[in-house]
Amino acid sequence: MTAIRRRFTDAPDRIGLIAEVAAGSLADEIGLQPGDQIVAVNGRRLRDALDFQFYAEAEEVELEVVRGDETTIYEVERDSDEPWGITFADPTFDGIHLCNNQCPFCFIKQMPKGLRKSLYVMDDDYRYSMLYGNFITLTNLTEEDWQRIEEQRISPINVSVHATNPELRVALVGNPRAANIMEDLARLERIGIDYNAQLVLCPGINDGPEMDRTIRDLISLGPHLRSIAAVPVGLSKFGEERQSRRVRLSRSCMRSLPGALLDIRRYTPEEAERVIEQAEAWQRRFRRERGRTFLQLGDEFYLMTGRPIPPAARYDGFPQVEDGIGITRLFIDDAERLIRRGRRGDYEGASGAIACGTLIAPTMQTLVDRVNDALGTRLRVVPIVNTFFGPEINVSGLLTGGLVWDAFADQPGDDPVFISHHMLSKRTRTFLDDLHIDDLENALGRPVFASEYLSQVVQQLARAQARIAL
Repeated sequence: MTAIRRRFTDAPDRIGLIAEVAAGSLADEIGLQPGDQIVAVNGRRLRDALDFQFYAEAEEVELEVVRGDETTIYEVERDSDEPWGITFADPTFDGIHLCNNQCPFCFIKQMPKGLRKSLYVMDDDYRYSMLYGNFITLTNLTEEDWQRIEEQRISPINVSVHATNPELRVALVGNPRAANIMEDLARLERIGIDYNAQLVLCPGINDGPEMDRTIRDLISLGPHLRSIAAVPVGLSKFGEERQSRRVRLSRSCMRSLPGALLDIRRYTPEEAERVIEQAEAWQRRFRRERGRTFLQLGDEFYLMTGRPIPPAARYDGFPQVEDGIGITRLFIDDAERLIRRGRRGDYEGASGAIACGTLIAPTMQTLVDRVNDALGTRLRVVPIVNTFFGPEINVSGLLTGGLVWDAFADQPGDDPVFISHHMLSKRTRTFLDDLHIDDLENALGRPVFASEYLSQVVQQLARAQARIAL
């Protein structure tokens, strides 16, 4: 049942602006449309999409909606689990809480001018942690933020910890408030908020004894810590030129880290091996004591050393897959299912090229060879050296559209090119260098598809084959 009253008003600027309404949803049923603005729920003015999610979960809801110069009040009765089907144009309504830290390994500060504009936004916004899985440092939370997190049960929160040694964390985060990390995490525990911890490991700085200390400190806090992830630091050729990659450490921190001035640098395979061994000791303990792995390593550690990727059961349900933890395992397992279940006749002779970074290339080649043998496809792998950010930046997601163009511009044929969906913005379908996938496709004169798994590559090949047959 819906009752409507109307009056004229001035529309607030972009508050609650609806971008999409799902067909057949509750919002669609009551007549909401893209371009409408939801400015209040049950008399409470909205600050962002989290407010809407919290206040509109009731069974009786009053929405104040602005369309043009007219305001409509919708009184809605809904089932407690009935989705609204609303996507907001800007989920935070008032912009993003910007980062006020000076992390020496910040990748945003390692990028040159001329890339996609959204890449230069340094957020440290707890709302984006809840909505999109972003990691935050907790250094810019106000008391009002803390109270809201508790009231609305904003959980889980992903926290960039890096180190629990107060002086070391200050050096790594570049903010005096970073020293309070244990107090901040203890507060999350007290108010019952689940959280995941991330460690960006820098060789010789926060690995080794400092990593052990960090893990010991974290597991002492309480039950709301869901997982710990450790990923290797990444430095582009632009980052290497920055003076900020050198971390000055105080005398008291030097007891475990000798030397007054340390460089932020990449891991060597030998150093990565030591991190894996150190992590595996903790993982064995956690599986024994907690029945799960709990501490996960970034895929790069395994790929750069040639170590096998752990089986899916060791990833505890992949709680930090947004941080690149376990995506290679998911990719491998998808390929294995494809090889077991695929039928050769469906794809016989279908050809295409898979563009990827050099880190995943050996694994990709092995899987593609097996898929070709099993299904009769003629897929080929094209590793691309990242000359834009530097060859040490070797993951597929940081390849630019220009690099893909360079790799295929002189290759004959018109069979499709497949790229990782991580190369593109979900919203704009553009690469890091702002090249749109459609423009790349037109320039190459061949189809370009963004895929996550090899099964999707094969499905797209089958559709392409069907179109050719027609």
